[in-house]
Amino acid sequence: MSSQPARRDRARTRNLRARAAALLLPVVLVGALLAPAEAAPAVPAVKTAAKKPWKPTEGAKFNVPRVGGERQLRLENQVIAAINRARPGSYIRMAMFSFDRHQVADALIRAKKRGVWVQVIVNNHEMPSAQRKLRKALGNRTVTRTWKDKNGKKHKKVVQRRQFHFQCVSACRGDGDVQHSKFVLFTHTGGARNVVMLGSLNMKLNGSLNQFNDLLTINDNKRFHSVLNEVFDEMRADRVLKNSYRKYAIGKRFQLEVMPFARKKATRRTKWTPARDPIVKLLAPIRCTCAQTNSGRTIVRVNMHAWDGDRGSLIANKLWDLYNKGCDVKMHVGYAGKKVRDIFARPTKRGRVPFRSTGFDTDEDGEIDLYSHAKILLVNGNYDGVRNRKMVVTGSSNFQNGGQYGDELILRVYSPAIYRQYADNWGELWNEHTHGFDWSVYGARTANGLVAPRYTLSDGLGTDSEEWRDK
Repeated sequence: MSSQPARRDRARTRNLRARAAALLLPVVLVGALLAPAEAAPAVPAVKTAAKKPWKPTEGAKFNVPRVGGERQLRLENQVIAAINRARPGSYIRMAMFSFDRHQVADALIRAKKRGVWVQVIVNNHEMPSAQRKLRKALGNRTVTRTWKDKNGKKHKKVVQRRQFHFQCVSACRGDGDVQHSKFVLFTHTGGARNVVMLGSLNMKLNGSLNQFNDLLTINDNKRFHSVLNEVFDEMRADRVLKNSYRKYAIGKRFQLEVMPFARKKATRRTKWTPARDPIVKLLAPIRCTCAQTNSGRTIVRVNMHAWDGDRGSLIANKLWDLYNKGCDVKMHVGYAGKKVRDIFARPTKRGRVPFRSTGFDTDEDGEIDLYSHAKILLVNGNYDGVRNRKMVVTGSSNFQNGGQYGDELILRVYSPAIYRQYADNWGELWNEHTHGFDWSVYGARTANGLVAPRYTLSDGLGTDSEEWRDK
């Protein structure tokens, strides 16, 4: 038991501590009031917002060849970034005309190793090392399973594989020309689902090095993704279809036409005719005046890679007629055949249609080696009863005879924002990456003996390979 003096000492100590605390409290309070604000620990009033998950950049992108770096490779990089972020268990489906990019092949193989299902369809005109690498990693479209039953009888079954690299024989869904579509589908990449990428881009070095191309990306569009998913399923079967030409309305913003037109199995209702041509039909609703543009004229712009043959002439005559009727028409082309050039050499009542070339001979061998590979048509103005319609037409189809008989996509986009992206890029090419044609007039004697003038345009250049239209 504690002694009495000890209890008194402990009580005295408690009193002294209480007095000291009472004396110090005002000093502490004054110090707190006089101290700078940053001396106090910061307590966030609002919780920091969670970082948004990565998604592919939506809208249109365009590359610039021969400049190196990001601008040259931005379309390929857009695709690779989405491949790298594809979620395990998701699907990547890619359809290309040509493919030689090891960077893309390697990204697809890495995705497969992460548990992504990878399916690639390419035209069968070449098998470079990048495709051989893909074939080895993914296998072909089918595999043959063999086994014996309990009685020793052999059985064989062809099984569709969930991962593959496959080359169609000519058009995948038709009986002629080539597999020429260019699109990539992702079920889930980053924070985006049902992603569609399409345009003029092939997975080819030449596409970045020597070509101007476009790539349009649409995120989170289940209907659009579903339509092209269905088309891809038909392509992988590599079978001629009776009804291979399709037209899909995808919401209010998109309209997709899928070719080829039927050939051998064509009926009166399914065969291609000039009146059924997709480009001819989409030009028909254009009215040249009363447009809600600065000039009151409907604006038509074309950026076409390859333009020739009878079908090319058909489309050229329609555009010549629109300019003659008062539309504001301007066009540039990578390569135009003589028939097409001669149409645009012929003056309208307003003069010649503005028509320039993106094709350049940079190594002075007399052949085009730098050019636009896009397949773009733009309309701004009086279209189908709407005076301020803004429409982008893009995809894989050139203005050529083969354009209606191969696997092709023609996409209409009704969007002022996307129209502005394409119109700005069109203007950049027109101002900085085109040259004019030389034109001349010569006489041709007619049946009644009169000499009628004939007009021709020429740039004096050929093309750089048999595969020029898409190499």
